Amino acid sequence: MLSNDRFSDCAPARVVAMLVAADGRITANELSTLDRLDAFRRLDVTRDDFIDLAQKCIDEVGHGLHEQSWLRTSDLIYVNDLFDAVDCEISRLLVCRFGAAALTADGIVGRDERMVYDHLLARWRIRSEQVAAAIRHDSFH
Repeated sequence: MLSNDRFSDCAPARVVAMLVAADGRITANELSTLDRLDAFRRLDVTRDDFIDLAQKCIDEVGHGLHEQSWLRTSDLIYVNDLFDAVDCEISRLLVCRFGAAALTADGIVGRDERMVYDHLLARWRIRSEQVAAAIRHDSFH
């Protein structure tokens, strides 16, 4: 297993960036939704730095996800290390909240996005009801 030290910097922002990048692209609707939720400030990252993080995810994993309907072993290692770098329950719920918003921003949740998001929920043992509660209690919805 690889060390998640390489992801410890801005770990929550990196996970949201992975969710955005899962379909191999970064859309204006996703970024606009994250802007509306003040996500970049709340994740302690600038909008431009977030875009760079998402582009790195596309470069490392996103294109491969878009070409198949499963997570390859190398992809699993990458995303698991990325996900494991976020170890605070509150941060994890916030990431899921932002991820859910970004994934639904363009009205369609793609297969790749759903696969990575579902893996995230399973990895962190977070139920969709918990995410729904986080959305309801977020003052920025």
